[in-house]
Amino acid sequence: MCLNNWTADIKSFMKKNSKNKNNPPKNPVTMGRRKAIKAGIALAAATSIPTLQHAQAHPETDSSIKGRPTPNATKEVTGEVFGSPLDSNPLEAKVVTFTIVSSDVDASVVFYRDVIGMTVQSDTVLKNTTTLQGMGLAGHRHVLLSMPNSGWINSQVVRILEAPPGAGPIRPRPESGPNDPGLYVLEGGTRDPAESYHALVTANTPVISPPRYYYFRNTMWGMDVDSMSYSPFGPGGEQMFITASIRSDQKIVRSIGLHNGFGSASITTLDQRPVNSFFKKAFGIKRTSQMECYQENVNELIGAPTGTYFLWGNLGLDVGIEVWEMKAKSGTIYPCSLDKTGLAMLTLRVNDLDKCRTMCAKASIEIVSEGALPNLLDDKPAGFILRGAVGELFEVVQA
Repeated sequence: MCLNNWTADIKSFMKKNSKNKNNPPKNPVTMGRRKAIKAGIALAAATSIPTLQHAQAHPETDSSIKGRPTPNATKEVTGEVFGSPLDSNPLEAKVVTFTIVSSDVDASVVFYRDVIGMTVQSDTVLKNTTTLQGMGLAGHRHVLLSMPNSGWINSQVVRILEAPPGAGPIRPRPESGPNDPGLYVLEGGTRDPAESYHALVTANTPVISPPRYYYFRNTMWGMDVDSMSYSPFGPGGEQMFITASIRSDQKIVRSIGLHNGFGSASITTLDQRPVNSFFKKAFGIKRTSQMECYQENVNELIGAPTGTYFLWGNLGLDVGIEVWEMKAKSGTIYPCSLDKTGLAMLTLRVNDLDKCRTMCAKASIEIVSEGALPNLLDDKPAGFILRGAVGELFEVVQA
């Protein structure tokens, strides 16, 4: 049908029916499809239904139009981007100590010394060194261990802190898991996952599963991650993640002995944005990579429910912290505490402690404690303690 004939038919229909207002048009249902269409268009044109021209001319009187955004209006929005390695860590923040609170310090020392292969650097009793609320540290045993031939600068340290009598766990097991946000595991490496697993199981170390193989393609790193890992628990109830590289061309630190100590920690969350924001505001640290995981092998080795999907990636250059965003409907935050057992705190070394303090104040991030625990270089280091977005504790000290 041509447009001219269509228009003429409409005009004819309207003219015919306008002669007698008491003689309405026939029921469209009985008129046939073509005439019904014509009748509908004509009725719409003849009634008081507002036309587009009417709405544009009187927008203030039309409630259906008022308040709608103009379709072609521009609006600036913001989002998150990944930082380049060069500007992702301006304070050169680095995890240098993992604090584990244990009700059996002797058992913890034996585990890290004789099974993991670390060396005891100091074994003392603490004096009043921190004002952290709810925890009187005076009189508690305090042990520092590191891997052989390494010290404060080149290798992370494990700190064993004596728990008060009757202390409960930070993360009750088996109730808590990776879907519950907070500081979750300390991560280490081994040259051989089978040999490592055998050594730990022989020492009656609890494990979630035997080593599991998994693979990731990390385009942001420009490398493939081809690994085998398993997850044991230390005497303090802390969960570990011990990994071996499978690919010979993978660019990671190789173990000289059976184990190479612990180099990073993982924080789990149901929403990574508050965690990312905390690190950016407190330390200037930016996220540098992200990958996705939907592998049952990984779920089995970390104790995640079957079918768990999560995103994971690194914070800054050489910081030593991963963030796992678990895709789960709900979870429970278990805040870290120095009067409960398990992995309780990470120590971050920065190149400018005063600047970090200023950044925290500007971002209204509260310092929950002044002072710091002894380290391998200083018995009374300057520092303070922060609480992260999902209940983590961070001891911050000057490099």
